[in-house]
Parts: sequence; structure tokens; C-alpha cells
Amino acid sequence: MLSKSLLRSIAGLLCVCTLQAQMTPSAPVQNFRLPRFGENGYTQWVLQGGKGIYDSAEQIRIEEMALRVYSGDERMALEMTMESPEATLLTAENRAVSDGPIKIVGSNFKVSGVGWTWNGLTKEIEVKFDVVVEFTQGMAGMLTGAVAPEGTAVEWTEIHSRSLLLQTTAEAYRFTFTDSVHAASGEMDLKSEVLVAIADAPKGKDNDGSTVAGGTLDSIRQLIATDQVVIHQGGHVLKAGHAEFSLREQLAEFTGNPEILAASGAYLSGARIRSQEGLVVVTGNADDGRAQLIVSQAEGLGILGAQVESAETIVLADSITMSELEAGNQFLFEGSVEVMSGLMIMYSNQLTLFADQPAKDAAATTAEPELVAGDAEILKVGEVRRVIAEGAVRIEQANKVATSDKVIFYPQEQRAELFGAPRVTNGEVIITGDRMELKPGIAVVYSDTDKRVKVVLPEMPDLGYGNMQALSLQPNQSDQAPATPQALGSETVVQSKMLRMIEETEKTLFRFTDSVSVSGTNLHAICGRLDVTAVAVQVAETNESQMKVQTIEAFDHVVFKQTGRVATGDKATIHALEGKVVLEGNAVVTDESGKATGQRMILLQGQRRAIVEGDRATGKRATITLPEMKPRAQ
Repeated sequence: MLSKSLLRSIAGLLCVCTLQAQMTPSAPVQNFRLPRFGENGYTQWVLQGGKGIYDSAEQIRIEEMALRVYSGDERMALEMTMESPEATLLTAENRAVSDGPIKIVGSNFKVSGVGWTWNGLTKEIEVKFDVVVEFTQGMAGMLTGAVAPEGTAVEWTEIHSRSLLLQTTAEAYRFTFTDSVHAASGEMDLKSEVLVAIADAPKGKDNDGSTVAGGTLDSIRQLIATDQVVIHQGGHVLKAGHAEFSLREQLAEFTGNPEILAASGAYLSGARIRSQEGLVVVTGNADDGRAQLIVSQAEGLGILGAQVESAETIVLADSITMSELEAGNQFLFEGSVEVMSGLMIMYSNQLTLFADQPAKDAAATTAEPELVAGDAEILKVGEVRRVIAEGAVRIEQANKVATSDKVIFYPQEQRAELFGAPRVTNGEVIITGDRMELKPGIAVVYSDTDKRVKVVLPEMPDLGYGNMQALSLQPNQSDQAPATPQALGSETVVQSKMLRMIEETEKTLFRFTDSVSVSGTNLHAICGRLDVTAVAVQVAETNESQMKVQTIEAFDHVVFKQTGRVATGDKATIHALEGKVVLEGNAVVTDESGKATGQRMILLQGQRRAIVEGDRATGKRATITLPEMKPRAQ
């Protein structure tokens, strides 16, 4: 008994011989059908024509051609049908060519164009001009790799190009579009010079012989766009040298200096942008530059406070990861993070930003849900709720510098907290503590239980005033004329359990409370509360302003210690720029030369003297007690 494959081969040979016997140059064959079988006996193609003109044994011209192309193997899958008004079949080469139009229909695509060639041996079709391809599959979410919600997906994609090469194998179809490629699917619009689409091949016959539907609506599994790639979607624009989309994995990767300009005004760029299932990762490298996010009119990403607007905020990092959370979006910046916003620059090892999900336009959501589904919401910053900077944090603004291990910004509350050895410098002023809280114009510094806040202030002059014999005893009277400041000495250090710093237009107030101590040039003091007022003074040599201590006010059990001298009182005021100290309320000064008491005591450093005043209201007089005088030796 003859095998099935042998019978098919004999039948095919008879068909060809019969057709060629019927064809002569003067007598074309009408409405013919010609199959071709491979050496394995399976059908490769079936040709039908309204008219066949026999030129030779190797060439047949066909009008109203309809060619059905099969897989040529045990699958017996119908790969596509081809229709053209005219074609030339080169039988020996198993090829067909035409300068006319062509229509190709597959299981999930349609192709049209002008001028084409078909090679049955290599299983390739080339369409030379005016290519239009329709896929019964949408590309929603190509920009972010996200999939549109059920019921909102676009069920078609249309691609235009100058030419197309279609290659078919048992595993896949490969569509290569070249020259002025333009793909559109819903709100997605892609342009490039080259686009490759890879789709599943039809399945053909099942094991029981029944026909399996060839291809599905998700049969396109990969898209590769190269050379001047530009994608518009949801008001966003992406540009890259190379783009790859793995649709089933919901994965998109962009290389070749990719950049995204979002509808919200955000600009994103790096060496590589990768998006998968709502997670976008931007990475940089030494050759193509760092990962970068630029946000316009985003109130400094909340770093400067919710009410402080910055025209542009730039964030640089080794990598940027953007993800959708249940409560909103998260932006994670890692690796040598730099933030530039207005006059502020911040450095850290890592920065995490939490923002609300941006509100969608109600009209668009109701009328056109499919447009919203493909929108890249993750690229919109939204309202910033919290920003966390960690690892070697450094913030620079004007002449102020703040450093710490960790900073948390709360934009809506307009405050920030610094943890881990926080330190703030403002000119010559240095502030350290265990935790700091910053608000507009106000800073509060806290210390741990066994530690104290430390502030280094600009140096003050030597406030020494001579011995007791230089004191003047006077009733309470008006302030004396200011004295000429003398040479500066060492820096002034203030320590306490808590500090509140208040910045005003022309001065800064440092308010120390709980276990306060002060040490400076020829001075050491302790008290319950201390207010230090510093002003900006212009330095002629550098034409820059520096902080200078103007006054120091001490309250609650004040004790001043100088070399060989102790002063106590209820309140003390140091006028550093004038070189004057005022003690009030039971003022007492004691040194080796005697003891002075009064209601008020003025120490004039420049004049090397002091004035002790009594209290007119109570009649209590100022007194000086000198050491007992020993009789002279005879």
C-alpha cells in the first residue's frame, strides 16, 4: 500500500503537469487551482487564479491571484492568504513577484502594500512600498509596561512604513518594518526608522485532527524599535535610540539616551529606563550620564516646604525607582543623590519621596476610559507627603549648611527633622545636637538625656575690667556711653538641653533652656535660660556677611566666672559689640581684691572699670567690701 506522503507527491505532480499541459501562450487557463507539496508530502501552498498565462515551464503569469500559504509540516497550519491583481509565479524557484498591490491576511493581522515578492523556500514576504499592517491586538501601556484594565483594552494596532519584510517559521512570525515607521494603538503613537514585531505562529491541527484557531489576541509577544524612537502616550513623550517591549511580561526597556517628558512637566532621563507592571527603574552610567528627574513647579519636591515654590527641581542619582503604592506613588533615588531646587542643594546616599496619586480628570475618566487606562500616572509626582534623605545628608542654602545621617521632610506641615549627629553652620555659627526640628524661620535642637546641645558662636572681646578699686559706686541711673570694643579672643561655646533658633530679617535669636553654660574669651557662665542675638556684619575684605554676637541675656541664677572673679545675679546682659556687661537683681562680684554688691552693675571692658548702682526704690545702697588691711610692720 502506498504511503500517504507518496500519494500527495504524485497528486501534486499530476496537478502541475495537467496545468502546464492546458496552458499555451495563446490559450490561458481560466479559474485554475494549483497546490504544491513539499518533499515530506505536506502542503506548502495552494495557488488560485482567475487567469493563468503560461510563459514557460518556469514562469506563469497570474491575474486575480489568491495564494494560501501553509506551514508545510504536520501542523497543517494556514499561515496566511495573499491576494494580488497580478503576479508572476516562478515555479522552479518557488517564488512569486509583482509590482502591483498586495493584501495579506493572517490569523491576527492584515497587510496591504504595493510591490512585493514571496519566497516559498525561505518563507519570506517583502512588501516594498506603502505598507499598512493591522494587528487585532492593542498595545496599551507600552510606555510603562502596564496593562489596561479589563474592558478598556484597545483591540487593534495599525503600523505604517515604507517597506516590510515578513518571515515565518514554525515558532514565530517576524515583521520587520523599515523607513518612516509609524505605529498607533489607542492613545499610543510610536515613530521610528525600524520596528520589529515578533508574534506566535498559528498552532494548526490538534492531536485529534481538529483545527486549532491560529493565533490569539495576545500573539504579539515582542516589539523592538530602533533609530530615532519617539513615543507619544497620555500626554507623555518618550525619546530613545532603542526600545524593547515584552508584552506578556508587561516589560518595556529603553536605551540609547532615553528621556521621558511627562504631561505633569516632569522630565526623566538616564542610560536605561525599565518599566514592568507599574515599576519604573531609571539607571545611569559613566558613558551616558546619571539618572535624572526634573520637576517643574513642584514646590521643590517638598524639600523647601509645601508653600515654597521652585521654578525647577533637579534630582540626580545612580538609579531612580518609581512604583505605585496603594496610597500613592513612591520615588526612590539611590547612589550619590543630588537635589537642586532654587537656592538649595542637597546631597545624600538615598532619597525616598512619597506622593499622593495624582487626581484624574473626571470628564476623561467617564467619557474615554481607554485613554486613562494607558496613561503613565506613575510619572506624575502628585502632592508630596513625605521625603526621607538618608546617609551622609548635606543641605546647602545661601550661607547655611546642615548635615546629618537622616532627614525627614513633611512638606504639608512645613517642617523637617534631622537625626544622627545633626549639625548646622551659618557663617561662623555652629550648632550640634542629637535631633533637630526645622520650620520656616525656626529651628529647635534637642539633646539626649546625658548630652547637651552645643552651639559655637563668633568670638567675643575680653570683658575683663580691672580690680575692685576701679569700681564706681553710684545710685541707679541711665545707661553709660558705649565703650570702644577691644581685640577679639576665642570662640564662644554655649551648651544646653534644648535650643530654639528664630531667624528674623535682620537678626537671629538663639534661645537656650535647661542647664545652660557659656564659655568664651575670659568668661564662663551658667544659668537657667540664655538668649543670644546675632546680627549679620559686612566684612570689608571679602564683601561677605558674617554672624556677630550682638547681645547675650542670661536669666535664672546667673553665675559668671572670669579669671579670679565670680559675678552672680538674677539677670545678666552682655553687649558684645560694645564690650559691656550688665548684671541686675542682687548683683554680686567677688574677686581677690574684694566684693561688690548692688541692684545693678555695669562692667565696662573698654574703660577697664565698672559701675555699681544701688536701688532707689528700696533705698538699698551699693557697697564694696575690701580685704582686711594688715598693719604695717614697725
